[in-house]
Amino acid sequence: MLAAPYLSQVLKQSYSYLSGSSTTGPSTVTSTPSSTTSTIATNSTTTSSQCSSVVSVKKLAAPDIRNGSADIAYPSDYCTLAAYALGLINQDRATNGTGPVTLDYNQAAQQHADSMLYYAYFSHFDTQGYKPYMRYSLLGGRGADFENVAFYYFSVPHFVSTDSVETAVKELEYAMVYNDSSCCANGHRYNILDSLHNQVSIGVAYNSTTVYFDEEFENNYLDLNFTVAPASASNAYYVTLQAVPTGSFPSPNALYVAFDDPPAATTPAQLNSGPHEYGPGTLVGGVLPRTGFFGGCGQFSSGTTVCADTWKATPGAIEIAFPLESFIKNYGPGVYTLYLITGSSTDTAIISVSVFASGGSG
Repeated sequence: MLAAPYLSQVLKQSYSYLSGSSTTGPSTVTSTPSSTTSTIATNSTTTSSQCSSVVSVKKLAAPDIRNGSADIAYPSDYCTLAAYALGLINQDRATNGTGPVTLDYNQAAQQHADSMLYYAYFSHFDTQGYKPYMRYSLLGGRGADFENVAFYYFSVPHFVSTDSVETAVKELEYAMVYNDSSCCANGHRYNILDSLHNQVSIGVAYNSTTVYFDEEFENNYLDLNFTVAPASASNAYYVTLQAVPTGSFPSPNALYVAFDDPPAATTPAQLNSGPHEYGPGTLVGGVLPRTGFFGGCGQFSSGTTVCADTWKATPGAIEIAFPLESFIKNYGPGVYTLYLITGSSTDTAIISVSVFASGGSG
């Protein structure tokens, strides 16, 4: 009998290729954890009561994302497993001096766990060619998304009870926090303990031999209204971000723009052969607030710089508007992901919204 836990390779989400005026901001928010035991117990109880009204238990089916939705199947014991995973995460964060996260229900986590189980692969990428932040955005996410994935495999039937699945989740969580250096340069550990994360969406999909575990950590501090003009509009791909803050965070100082080629269908065999790690896309420039008497803005050291038409960032409201057209002219059709950052890298983003240009979202 063989049993083995598997982790994805290191999460490469901290690139900061672009530097220049107006791109360095204050450090990330660090909160002080309260009593670990009481915090986890309260979160778990609240999670259980909320969870049953949110999830839909059904038989596993093809979970491909189409027109902003997917046929997502939660296991019958999902609410128990999600509460258990949340408790483990917050215990690890408290042990390492980081405040707790609360459970979110963005469907990207369960959709990807379902996809890996249904199509029998393991990767941050999926059979539709989507990366984590694309799935998060397509399924309604409006914060910033950072994914961990892992799975546990037995060669004979083993996962026949909730307790057995919880044991797998516990071992995978432990491996990501305390045994992550050899496989993944501590990328999973960093993600779990990041103090700017304030929410996590959990995905768990399993059969008798395999458990897939997905953690979508989120920096979710805004009630965001995001619009982008369609390709057919007179001012195509004009972006407007309007948000009301729902929590305390450092003031945003720049918006990075990252590019990915149009997503293409990928076979499970290709996904299993790797590469498994992912980054934030190729950083191709960004958007900066206008400053000074003449209304110009700073310039990134490379890529395309756009001066925002509107840049308002106060404790009570955020409003940013700018054309994406110049990026599309320079880099062509594909996926443009907008990272509203509070420091100097995509790790400090409070928004990661993907725009699918000239090719649609599938």
